[in-house]
Amino acid sequence: MNRKTITNVLLLVLTALIFLWIGLKTDWTATWKAVVSSDLKWVGASVAVMIFAHWLRGYRWNMLTAPVGYPLNAKRSFYAVMSGYLINVATSRGGEVVRCAMAAKTEKAPADLLIGTVVTERLVDMLMLLLVCVTGLIFEFEVLYGFFGNFILTPLIFFLSDSPYILVALGLLAAIAFFYFTFRKKKKTDKAPGKLATLLSGFSKGLKTIFALESPALFFLYSAGIWFCYMLSGYCLLQSLPVTAHMGFGSSISLLIFSAVGIAIPLPAGAGVWGAISFGLQAVYALNTKDAETFGIFNLAYQNLFSIIVGGICYLLMMLEMRKIKTA
Repeated sequence: MNRKTITNVLLLVLTALIFLWIGLKTDWTATWKAVVSSDLKWVGASVAVMIFAHWLRGYRWNMLTAPVGYPLNAKRSFYAVMSGYLINVATSRGGEVVRCAMAAKTEKAPADLLIGTVVTERLVDMLMLLLVCVTGLIFEFEVLYGFFGNFILTPLIFFLSDSPYILVALGLLAAIAFFYFTFRKKKKTDKAPGKLATLLSGFSKGLKTIFALESPALFFLYSAGIWFCYMLSGYCLLQSLPVTAHMGFGSSISLLIFSAVGIAIPLPAGAGVWGAISFGLQAVYALNTKDAETFGIFNLAYQNLFSIIVGGICYLLMMLEMRKIKTA
């Protein structure tokens, strides 16, 4: 038993307790009726759009690696991305490492460089999420401004105005950390551990691939396409259930924001998404608790089944690709 094992066990126990709480809190009779009456045409459309979004994600990944000499096979990069989502169902964040390891084996690219490119992707996705938030405020201003004002801005302003000494302390800590690391860097010699230096160099090179793009405009166009597909997939899910079919496309922007907040909670199988979506639909769109929780459960089940089924198929196909490469 090491620290990593203990952490994973505690995380799984916490997730189990959360799902138990969700199960006890949910009206399963109403949820089952809503799911049975769901429009499968809209669900199918959501699946198709989501698959295309992840294909775009795999293709965008190649745009980062190709300029530095490691082009990825479009089919295998998609398989690796989907395999990562399969692993994320159980480990929350482990899928990012797994997809890099798979690509490293099939494409003969350095794993540290690939991890650096994935971090770069996530930074770009944070920028896209910020744009989604701005877009949401423009199209859903009346409902979202109240949400941001009541649940984010007002508590933050109250906290800052009520605790000025905390800001001073944080500023002093930042200054101390800056001078400490600056002084420490000056004292270091040019010698560094060979393996560690190589890993850091590869990771740094992966981060810098954003500056080596052959077509930055096309890269950000693909990034926008990924997030638009996320919104479109969410809209299809809203339309598939009778309790949310009255909500327009603008609501899918809010749904994406709620989901992003839930994903930020590091729990396997997207356990945090259920609470964030249920709370958001109640607080922003005044959906009653039963209907909000019904859609929250439906969305959670959909995302997990999508990752398990599509991700599982892609994982098997990736294993076949690895076997072919090894035989060749």
